Amino acid sequence: MRATQQTSLPTPRPAPDAPAGLLPTQRPALGDPAAPPRASRLVRVTAVAAVATVALATAGGWIAQDRAERAERARVAAQEARARVDVVLAAQDVPVDTTARTAAGTWTRERDALVAALRDAVRRAEAAAEAAPHAGDARLTTLREAIAEARALTAADDATLTALRAAPAVLAGPVEEVTAAEKRWRVAEERRRAEARAEAERRAAELRAPSTRTVDPPSTAPRIPAGGLVCRGTGGSGAQESSASAVGAAINAYRASRGLPQLAVVRSSTLVGHSLAMGTAGGIWHSGGDNIVGCSGSPTASYLVQAWSHSGSHDAQMRRTDVGTMYVGAATQSGWLFSAVLFR
Repeated sequence: MRATQQTSLPTPRPAPDAPAGLLPTQRPALGDPAAPPRASRLVRVTAVAAVATVALATAGGWIAQDRAERAERARVAAQEARARVDVVLAAQDVPVDTTARTAAGTWTRERDALVAALRDAVRRAEAAAEAAPHAGDARLTTLREAIAEARALTAADDATLTALRAAPAVLAGPVEEVTAAEKRWRVAEERRRAEARAEAERRAAELRAPSTRTVDPPSTAPRIPAGGLVCRGTGGSGAQESSASAVGAAINAYRASRGLPQLAVVRSSTLVGHSLAMGTAGGIWHSGGDNIVGCSGSPTASYLVQAWSHSGSHDAQMRRTDVGTMYVGAATQSGWLFSAVLFR
């Protein structure tokens, strides 16, 4: 009988660098769940490549479309420019040829540039007027008129190149004046505010510091009301009653010189008191119970009557013919005569 041959397989041996008791890592067999799916990786790579191809195609189409649109806009702009040139030439009755079109095109481009520059100057001028509310009505009116003229020039088809070139300089003058005036106002306003702050600080410092000044007692002398007149060199104590009859006699003498009848003269204690108050205050004002008041630098009544006669309203009172009596008060102070008269 033939002996059965047996083949023995070698026993796996640890790798030289593997730790004792562990087998070397083996490649997973097909069907092992830990093995990466090769088919899925291939599908993903193919999909990414397809997407990239579509994106490149789309970008290329967009670039081509953008170039086409730009070219179309340039073509339309060129057609419009040629049309404008032809209009200019036709208006000037010039044959439309290459030389004329070139010259007209140069003129049109220069005019467009000048109009654009003038519009920029108008915008700057409007901003200057808006920023200068304190420049003064006259300056602002001049600037606004210049702006209106410049704006009309930009819209005028018959505006010459010479006029368009000169217009910004014409507009610059009013702009400069308005700007300078506003600057002066701001400087003055800042100075005024600084002075007000300094004055407020000075007063606050005086209130904080102990006062060493001697304060005069409040004056008991009457004050001249608003609307009254000051008789310079008078005022203070020493006012004394003067002769009311002397003032009445002087008025009657003036009336007689004008052919007018005499009036009765009555001393009024109220008007005497008012005359003394005026002498003490050093001025004159109406008390509400008199027709005329006055002061003169001489105690003689005729000088005061003469002064009254040079005033239309006072003279009319002294020459009244609808009254029969005058009530008089008089006082002297510092050599001056003060008097108040009521006609009834």
